Amino acid sequence: MSYRTVGIFAHIDSGKTTLTERILFEAGKISAVGSIEDGNTESDSLQEEIERGISIRTTFHTIPWKTTFGEFQIQIVDTPGHIDFRNQVTDLLPAMETAIVVLEAGSVVQSQARLVIEELLLAKVPMVFFINKLDRFGEDYLDTLVSLEEILKGAPVCLFQKNESGKMDYYLGASELFPKSVKEELMAWDDELVLSSWNDPSGQTDFSKIGLRTGPKEAKLYPVYGGSAKTGEGVRELLDLVLWTEPKSPLPEEGIPLLVLSRRTDEELGRYSVVYPNIDTTVALLNALAKKTRDPSVIPSFFSENGFSFVDPETLEPISTLQQGKLVLLKENSGLISYPGQALRFRSNKDELADSNLSLRIPSPFSVVIEPEHSGDKEFWLCRLEELVWEDPGYQLQNKEDTGQLVLLGRGELHLEIGIRRIRERTEKKLNFSSINIAKIELLKKMSHKVALEHRAFEDQKSSGALIAVLEDTADFSKQIAFEVSLPEEVKNSIETSFQEACLHGFYGQEVAGLKLRILSYEMPTGDLHTTLTLLKVAILAGVKELFPSNTYLVGPLTEVDVMVDADHLGVVLSDLSRRNAKVVSIEEAVAGKSHLKANAPAQNLLGFSGALRNMTKGIGISWERTAFTSEFYAVLKE
Repeated sequence: MSYRTVGIFAHIDSGKTTLTERILFEAGKISAVGSIEDGNTESDSLQEEIERGISIRTTFHTIPWKTTFGEFQIQIVDTPGHIDFRNQVTDLLPAMETAIVVLEAGSVVQSQARLVIEELLLAKVPMVFFINKLDRFGEDYLDTLVSLEEILKGAPVCLFQKNESGKMDYYLGASELFPKSVKEELMAWDDELVLSSWNDPSGQTDFSKIGLRTGPKEAKLYPVYGGSAKTGEGVRELLDLVLWTEPKSPLPEEGIPLLVLSRRTDEELGRYSVVYPNIDTTVALLNALAKKTRDPSVIPSFFSENGFSFVDPETLEPISTLQQGKLVLLKENSGLISYPGQALRFRSNKDELADSNLSLRIPSPFSVVIEPEHSGDKEFWLCRLEELVWEDPGYQLQNKEDTGQLVLLGRGELHLEIGIRRIRERTEKKLNFSSINIAKIELLKKMSHKVALEHRAFEDQKSSGALIAVLEDTADFSKQIAFEVSLPEEVKNSIETSFQEACLHGFYGQEVAGLKLRILSYEMPTGDLHTTLTLLKVAILAGVKELFPSNTYLVGPLTEVDVMVDADHLGVVLSDLSRRNAKVVSIEEAVAGKSHLKANAPAQNLLGFSGALRNMTKGIGISWERTAFTSEFYAVLKE
């Protein structure tokens, strides 16, 4: 039996979860197709997913599938479409053997789908495209194909067509019904295939199907099918196409040949990880590897007592043999570090902190402050938060010992809202939390200012000495100091610490970034060194801060927003965005009376926009937001 790990990716609300549901039905895994509206799909089981109608976490399903060219077990990976949960998508890419990218008919390729396609290209994952919702939009998918070609830098090959009876023909099952030009497209990427077809005038070998089989893996061919996930049209044919194309070859991993896809907590299993074996192996071999390579000074008796503990995801029974590509569950073990998107590894002396304390790969500008209603409940809430962070490393937790507060950082407004709701489930204990805080800094304006810093005290009898320096902006958010003169270590240390302290609070009360202090010269006075260094600190604090009021401005993260809305509601949405000081980038007419709006605004201005959009459009408006805070991507908040 061959296993194939297939990821389903899409922009939010393109029909990804509906497609997964239809696949499970066609494979006989479920007896009836659930719907997002009714909240009874197999993929979206969390309360927040049911209420909001969106996928929040990745789900895994294994289905049997029989084709004319073999029998397979397809491991379907249904990924979240919302940008706040993008880390779950990127963590999965190394283990994806094939990707189904769902596109929506009647629209150009939308933002999140574009981002996913670019990431799949970088990860060299073969892609098969499925244009969904043809039951609603008919043959209106030309714009989709044109924008897809622009992203791929090459023409996708459309392998479906409507016949005279109004039904769809699909190339893999009815290639003889397609024009010769389609066959030529499937071979054109490989000169050897073209030559082979020319040298086979009898046509005994169908080289177009060979091209279709190998082209996606080489990133030279991008096949496109179309249909409807809701009605099931084209879904069976899509699975046959996915299995016909060659999968990505697994990459060899150093150390433990297991790639971690996701982490979960279960009442029966406890903590576990979903892992992808890169090779055929056994638990006995892995335990032998552990004894050979582990660091005995960290957890001396761990492997001799427990070893690896794997469970079959279907039966939940223990297993002792692993097959390459067959997903398994690994129970948590304190001697291992399982971090999503990375290979499993043994804990070593370098890993003094738990993996839940690893920082976010991309620091988040969104946070909430949490306080238990009763101080005695802090440990309870701390455990719940640590469990949340363990399962989804997109969160980050800070424990403020001095104030007793807990700070939860997340990837966006929705991400934090859902995190708070999840930790408050099934408990009567009370929790207070702040509104969402958004990071701000003061950025130094483009400048280069020479300063002479000196401070006198004790009736001008004591001096800090004369420090000549240049304060200038940097190309990023960093704070730097450079010495162009040789100075004693005590003096250098005093200058560095006082400069960093001066940057802690600027004119608007925020940390100042994007500046560099170049020390040109320093005349050190005679007398007590301690007094000199104290006065030098005062001189730098006062002198540097004096420049901030007119030379810094307040900046914060910028949010780009895509809105798909009925044309009837466009006016009220534009009015709301104007009130939030959003800049409209473009408005395009889409099909079926819809408008596609792009805008950007400071992230703090767009808090609550998604909820407001649903209210303004009676629940049918869709928005996608991307927030970033880098030296190239930010919003000016105040002058």
